[in-house]
Amino acid sequence: MKRFGFSIEVVNDAALEMYKEMHKQVPQEISGDEGALKKIGLQRMSIYLLPNNTLFMQVEANDDFDPLRDFTYALSLHPIVKEWDDKMHGKDNPLLRRSTNNNTELNWLRLEQVYDWSITEMANDS
Repeated sequence: MKRFGFSIEVVNDAALEMYKEMHKQVPQEISGDEGALKKIGLQRMSIYLLPNNTLFMQVEANDDFDPLRDFTYALSLHPIVKEWDDKMHGKDNPLLRRSTNNNTELNWLRLEQVYDWSITEMANDS
């Protein structure tokens, strides 16, 4: 299992409220048992709000998950997935914008992991 962290900025306070509302009812084509997130190998996704309208997303995924390849592939799985992404990142009034220091191909900036701890490490040390 792999774990990744990503960040992105919310455009403004109104966009943040719309973002929160949309995430109360994520379409099944995205998050359901047969949804795009599961099909691309994600096991878990959590999104947190940081000060100044910055989002932090953590995902846990299968070992063969590649963020650029698989998030891009997800857009082709169902029109609703593409529509959702367009509302988030599209050209017409997007809710999110790339961080100013993000010069990667992904909209969400992949973060460097600097520390990881788990209870299983303690069990393996004894």
